[in-house]
Amino acid sequence: MRLDQAIAARHPDISRRKARDLISEHRVLVNDRVVSVASREVKESDRLAVVVDETEIDVIRMTPDWIAVNKPSGIATQPERDRKRRSLEEIVRVALKQKGERDDIWVVHRIDTPTSGVVVYARSRLAAASLSKLFAERSVVKTYVAVVDGEISSESTIDTPIESREARTVVKPLRDLGGQTLIEATIETGRTHQIRIHLAGIGHPVSGDRRYGSQTAAPRPMLHSFRLEASELGRLEARWPDDFPKP
Repeated sequence: MRLDQAIAARHPDISRRKARDLISEHRVLVNDRVVSVASREVKESDRLAVVVDETEIDVIRMTPDWIAVNKPSGIATQPERDRKRRSLEEIVRVALKQKGERDDIWVVHRIDTPTSGVVVYARSRLAAASLSKLFAERSVVKTYVAVVDGEISSESTIDTPIESREARTVVKPLRDLGGQTLIEATIETGRTHQIRIHLAGIGHPVSGDRRYGSQTAAPRPMLHSFRLEASELGRLEARWPDDFPKP
């Protein structure tokens, strides 16, 4: 089946004419690659994704080897299994193609879907191997900011294991918000949900994080990947989130 026909068949709200327009605008991905030929033959097993929305990509820095972007909250770092929601990876691929750049990118680290902030994608296989090693060897300093329930008055280190694996988070209060605290968290390991689990474990869950026990109303789980630092990357900072209090 032609690509434009396949899009119309899988997305009843998109006509073949609209599908052709989307393809020409580099908004259609086949098996995670942007495709611009409407007559391309696709199989039933091929993965199709359509990026219709005009999501603005906040590029922090781009080199021939990697691109760093500020991920919005609520968007997955890479495609989800059911493909019902567009991922940041797909959106970045489309944005690169629309600018005339190569859309080859590789995931080298992830942050949780509710979390906003710095995400780095490699732009070559060689860079992907190098950056993956950098993260695996803990050579990247990862600093987050968060709003948490309750008052934290002094700096502390949490080293409670997560799933029997070493985990270490350094927490530093930045501002008393009256019943909540704006904090900085630097993680020395990269366990799944590490900051969320560690903060909940000391009785100060991330505000709005219902999964880990927050009872405070918030626009979303208030966690932001603020800064990544490494000699190979330099200092990468995401802009301060609009929904966060100022430090």
